[in-house]
Amino acid sequence: GMLGMSTMAMAHEGDCPYCKLKLVQNTKELDNEVVLKVGNKRIEYRCLYCVIKDQKRYKGDLIVYAPSEKKGEPIVLKRTDGKWTAPEGTVFMNSFKKHADCSALSRAFSSKAALDKYASAHGHTGVKALSFAEFAEAVAKPAN
Repeated sequence: GMLGMSTMAMAHEGDCPYCKLKLVQNTKELDNEVVLKVGNKRIEYRCLYCVIKDQKRYKGDLIVYAPSEKKGEPIVLKRTDGKWTAPEGTVFMNSFKKHADCSALSRAFSSKAALDKYASAHGHTGVKALSFAEFAEAVAKPAN
């Protein structure tokens, strides 16, 4: 019985299926885990960039639970019949220069004010609020 428990605990800490970097765990202040649900499978990604970049791997409808500025309140993104939707007012940030910083700089926010507050609190300058379409377009570009 104990073997099964340790395997489950280890499965939580792993590598992103897209970028192969370590998953970033939630902290007391902030959620970092990006979760993709496809059918009855739950797959964790390092950041929002990775899950959107890797979406072609999955057929059918998807749900993404993206960490927001509010602990325990992810922003729910849905791909239904190939079309993505996000809650009204949601904005996205995608401003990492090296992928090791992606979990802090590729995120979703409930509003532009929430993004501005997060960026200011974490010392991120020159951050632009993107719509989902702009975010997806940025992700689609080849990585530098």
